Amino acid sequence: MKTASFVSIVTAISYLFNSVTAQNDNPFHWPDSQNVVSPFAQSGKMEAIGRTGVAAMHATLLNEKTILIIDKAEWNEAQFDSGESAFSVQYDLETNSYRPLPLETNTFCSAGGFLANGSFISTGGGEKRGRTWKAEPGWQSIRHFTPCTDSSCLWEEYKTGKMTQNRWYPTVEQLPEGDLFIIGGSTKGTAVNRAEVNVPSYEFWPPRPEGEVFFQFLKDTMPYNLYPFVFVLPDGNLFVFANKKSIIYDYKNQKIVKELPKIPGNPRSYPLTGGAVMLPLDPENDYNVEILICGGSEHMKNYASADDTCGRINLGDEDPQWEMDTFVHKRLMPDGVIMADGNLLWVNGCQRGWAGYNGRNHDATLDPLIYTPTAPLKKRWTQNLASTDIARMYHSVALTLPDGRVWIAGSNNVDPPDINAEYPTEFRVEYFSPPYLFKTATRPLISHVPRVVTYDESFEIFLNLEGLANTDSNPASKIRVGLLRTGFSTHSMHMSQRYVFLKHEVSDDLQTLKITAPPHAAIYPPGAGMLYVLFDGVPSNGTEIFVEKDLNVLQI
Repeated sequence: MKTASFVSIVTAISYLFNSVTAQNDNPFHWPDSQNVVSPFAQSGKMEAIGRTGVAAMHATLLNEKTILIIDKAEWNEAQFDSGESAFSVQYDLETNSYRPLPLETNTFCSAGGFLANGSFISTGGGEKRGRTWKAEPGWQSIRHFTPCTDSSCLWEEYKTGKMTQNRWYPTVEQLPEGDLFIIGGSTKGTAVNRAEVNVPSYEFWPPRPEGEVFFQFLKDTMPYNLYPFVFVLPDGNLFVFANKKSIIYDYKNQKIVKELPKIPGNPRSYPLTGGAVMLPLDPENDYNVEILICGGSEHMKNYASADDTCGRINLGDEDPQWEMDTFVHKRLMPDGVIMADGNLLWVNGCQRGWAGYNGRNHDATLDPLIYTPTAPLKKRWTQNLASTDIARMYHSVALTLPDGRVWIAGSNNVDPPDINAEYPTEFRVEYFSPPYLFKTATRPLISHVPRVVTYDESFEIFLNLEGLANTDSNPASKIRVGLLRTGFSTHSMHMSQRYVFLKHEVSDDLQTLKITAPPHAAIYPPGAGMLYVLFDGVPSNGTEIFVEKDLNVLQI
């Protein structure tokens, strides 16, 4: 009886939902005149819609409409007319369909980021592959992809010799200068890094005159130093973390600025993989930086216990120390994404094992968590959210979308793919709609957002708060503006992910916002992002905007 009643309620709500969608073209609008309360206002909503075609080992948001998905060279559902498997696709967010993209080099365990001119760059990869998929070695490959919303864009590959070293499991971070910082990795595939294959160096793309630069830190953090966590700081230096150690590094002068204390608990780097997020930057506290690192595992054993702690460090303190918090659930290989409202969603991962193929991952963690950075310690976690029944462990991804949902895909911890495995290769896509999408009957509407702005430039956009601010005594105080770069998602990494709140002024009639772009490129490296306007935590649809340093375009 309880189930039938619930179904009836959901059916009725679904009818209202669909009716309003047709009228307003807003899939999260609820009719306030009917006094309908969404059943998802506390839990959010998880839906399985669409298929990726290829195992989503890597993914990045290209623009408002498409995602680029990359796998290694292996069998996949997506195939060309020749019968050869694809291992990269362009995914259409409006139709939940994909277009296979030819690739000639193996992208296994690669990295990626965007140049200032908007081109996506894929770096490194793995060994030569054959059978019904064919790929040349990708160890030193550089691949360019210029985003589009039609079927015109294709990969352009520089197959070998473009990087100074083979790099398997490197990290890429977008720099204030508009180019890419490429760090670490190993010279070939390995379960865990070893001295004979370690690559303790960094380089740049496009190449800089200094070429490859030796980096002692990646020797000191052996063997857990693959896919190090790297964030550009507002002062132009880098935060670099591997294993349990972290430093602030001046890459322009090749020197360590500060050594930070070790994080308590287990190692947090591959294959004892945790996740890291630089918390949103805010002009109200002078863009003070705090880093959050969560999860990991105790041993390289198939049933080792995952770590259930998070460490948070305030780099603005005179003597920064790690503040430890619970991670609520034990979690290895988590994905931490910054949502449209500036809070963090943690999804994916498992409770036992270590990162790798064939039986190394167990006990999938199916419950999302929301972390509120501005809340006091012990009150930052939101639980009891809409869960999933899809295990997403080794090689899972997650990205925040322009409409405020989170796109979740991947998991292929069985090699070769086996449909009878305990955790088979996963091609289904899920969309998590956070509670903020069901909090109110309407959402802020924005228009006339410029396509390109320069640093510290002021620009105006139009705002519509109909149904939101009518009964509020001080509505302007509840308006915030955020700029999100979702980054490159792979192996619990979200390379170059960052969120910056922007200074703004609200007109007396609440219909115009005067917004100031980020003050300089170390706050937000040049390139694209999604601009959101929030009212009391409810985000508008994001609009893509480019922050440009100058009119010069990087040349390769």
